[in-house]
Amino acid sequence: MQPGQRHSRRRVAIALAVSMILLAAVQVSASTAWAVIGDEVTVAQGKLRGKVDLDSRQFLNIPYAAPPTGVLRFRPPQSPSSWQGVRDATNQGNVCPQGAPLGTVSEDCLVLNVITPPAVKSKNLPVMVWLHGGAYTLGSGAGYDPKPLVTNGGVIVVSVNYRLGSFGYLALPGLASESGTTGDYGVLDQQAGLRWVRENIAAFGGNPGNVTIFGESAGGHSICMQLISPGAAGLFHKAISQSGGCIDTGLGPAPLNTAYSVGGSFAKEAGCADAASQAACLRGKSMDELIKAQGEAFSLQAQLRWIPTIDGKVIRESTKDALTSGRYNRVPLISGTNKDEGDLFVAFGWHLSKLRRANATELEAEIRARAGAVTPELLATYRPEAPDNADAALSGVITDGGFACPGESVVRSVTSRPGPVVYQYEFADPKPPYSFLDPFMPLDDFHASELFYLFATLQGIPSVLDLRQIQLSRQMIGYWTSFAATGNPNGPGRPNWPAATVSTPSPVQRLTSEGTAPVSTFPAEHHCRLW
Repeated sequence: MQPGQRHSRRRVAIALAVSMILLAAVQVSASTAWAVIGDEVTVAQGKLRGKVDLDSRQFLNIPYAAPPTGVLRFRPPQSPSSWQGVRDATNQGNVCPQGAPLGTVSEDCLVLNVITPPAVKSKNLPVMVWLHGGAYTLGSGAGYDPKPLVTNGGVIVVSVNYRLGSFGYLALPGLASESGTTGDYGVLDQQAGLRWVRENIAAFGGNPGNVTIFGESAGGHSICMQLISPGAAGLFHKAISQSGGCIDTGLGPAPLNTAYSVGGSFAKEAGCADAASQAACLRGKSMDELIKAQGEAFSLQAQLRWIPTIDGKVIRESTKDALTSGRYNRVPLISGTNKDEGDLFVAFGWHLSKLRRANATELEAEIRARAGAVTPELLATYRPEAPDNADAALSGVITDGGFACPGESVVRSVTSRPGPVVYQYEFADPKPPYSFLDPFMPLDDFHASELFYLFATLQGIPSVLDLRQIQLSRQMIGYWTSFAATGNPNGPGRPNWPAATVSTPSPVQRLTSEGTAPVSTFPAEHHCRLW
């Protein structure tokens, strides 16, 4: 790369970051300009005053658990305190500790938001509980504006913050001896949020007997953790896992010995090497010290340290074993992925961080990491365009090995025995919003791009759709909210979406503005036989 090219691409990357910040600021201003304070609701802890605008009622920053600080750090969540008077619920709460936050960071972050239609005529609305993504190390529920789902789908959406990184997923023997569990505090937070919904959502017009959990990326993986966790039984009635990579991926759940090894290494990095006093030592560290010890926020290696653990109590076995055996919370399920998931990881891992393309050596390293070995068949399937340009092949490896085929494995596992209905999709819309922003290659249907069709914002970045994409957005919102209401995504005016069966290959609903329809070629297109 010539010096001029390098500086040009650096300017592009900086411009991209600045433009997204500006877009987020504009959206935040627009979303709050018309809101007025009003509407009071009484929940178990006390009274809340939310805000009302033309298309929603919003109750924000509601505590569903006690702040996990001091002696409660690295422990299961505890019940929240009550309050006197009327609590202001018109502003977003804190963001859980993380390395690259969009908001005020604090361990006092176990809060949720409740968004309802502007005038709740029914007292029995379907409820959708959103678990955000971010590799279990980043993000917050406040980063997503669910008004399209609420307004067009007639549902209530609840978004839940949960502990991240070491705060949510540190496993140590000393911590296990205290509370009988370790390494799954974030999973338990999600369950505490669901219990709060069960106990309080009727006050907002929601039906506590009709709750759908849905999430994307680590949120989609969290959906699978709740499916296989005995403690979540009865807390939800349907589930939607978007790009969760739930089986045979680096997101775990990790065996207990592996989690202990990671936890022990982290404790040493944080200055708490003595096993007998590690718990007390780590609780004595500041929030910032622990964040620093976690490592670089956008480092994949740092992120994959913090994943759920097979602790024998909260999570008892691998996802595949639980789903295949039928030992899971058996509810109707939607599971799906995006056609080009890997594009975003190549963009952030190479183009915007290293300002260059991935090379053939790095491609082989990724194949080895995901497949366990580099075979001639894998090399023939994922060929680099040139020794110094393996972008497309690398994206294909990440897409197929990390998302598409693990997603296919989830559906195969669930349908291997009679049980609840399952629907599979692939989001494959040409040129979704912001797909043009990578200076090295089009992003296509990148990881998380489908969220622009369901939410008004994604971590503050506004959804900008053309007319055909708006039609697909309405179709997808119809599928998601009909499923939340009835357990079946189908309805008037939408292409029929057949359920998956024990037959192979399963029908996969390809979601696209060019014509949504079921396809049977998904496993072959993503080379799932190899994975």
